[in-house]
Amino acid sequence: MFLQAMQELGYVEGRNIRTEFRFADDKLDRLPALAAELVAWAPAVIYTYTTGGARAAADATTTIPIVVGPAGEEVLLALAGGNFAHPNRNVTGVSLQGVGQDEKCLELLKEIAPRVARIGVLLNPDNPAWADYPEVLNSAAMRLGVVLVRVLSRGLADIDRTLASLDGEKLDALLLANDSTFQPDGPAGARIIGFARDRHLPSASTAFSYARDGGLVALGTDQKYLRQRAAEYVHRIIDGARPGDLPVERPSKFLLSVNLATAKAIGVTVPPFLLAGADEIIE
Repeated sequence: MFLQAMQELGYVEGRNIRTEFRFADDKLDRLPALAAELVAWAPAVIYTYTTGGARAAADATTTIPIVVGPAGEEVLLALAGGNFAHPNRNVTGVSLQGVGQDEKCLELLKEIAPRVARIGVLLNPDNPAWADYPEVLNSAAMRLGVVLVRVLSRGLADIDRTLASLDGEKLDALLLANDSTFQPDGPAGARIIGFARDRHLPSASTAFSYARDGGLVALGTDQKYLRQRAAEYVHRIIDGARPGDLPVERPSKFLLSVNLATAKAIGVTVPPFLLAGADEIIE
């Protein structure tokens, strides 16, 4: 989506732009070395679309402009020097979400399944975006009368072991953190969705395609739009803008998706008012 957006802005590989790619393949410990390789290449701008990648790039250089699109809001705020309106470091971009979005997911789970009492929060401990999770959601959990259980997985490498351990936790629902290591359309994400479905657990995520890929409910942001905005920021930096000239953007619209086939399979009824407000209903 990002490369397509760059093409739409008039960039053609080998003619007016040259790109170098580095992928960690969900092995976050590789990110610092990969970021160092890109810095040594001395590019005009570095683009990354994960929280871990943003941290690694910012640790590798304080001079080369970095565009992030998207990444977790709390980490991006720190990398922008604590100022979204006027970033005072070399980092700007588009944030993925805030705590409020995950809190809303908890509310959705409680509205769909009022008897939910213990919710597992599945996250990657190597991702700095989740360093204070699920504790940061405790006020919302208390208000909703639920207990949050921290569940750790590093993705495909240990997801089966993690899911097997959950049988002893007596969970009533799952909240899946939006992390690149278990995206809904990937193998680890598919295992998580299958686990929740097989055990009749309501589940939610801020990952844009979570409901579309078989999860119960998603409150996501439009990834295509975020990548387009990031491409526009890269374009402006190539044209001479500085990161401090480009405010970090927060997503302003969240899309609610509900999978009715999954609801039927796990034996829950989605309230009509939620369906009426949904942007996408999968049947």
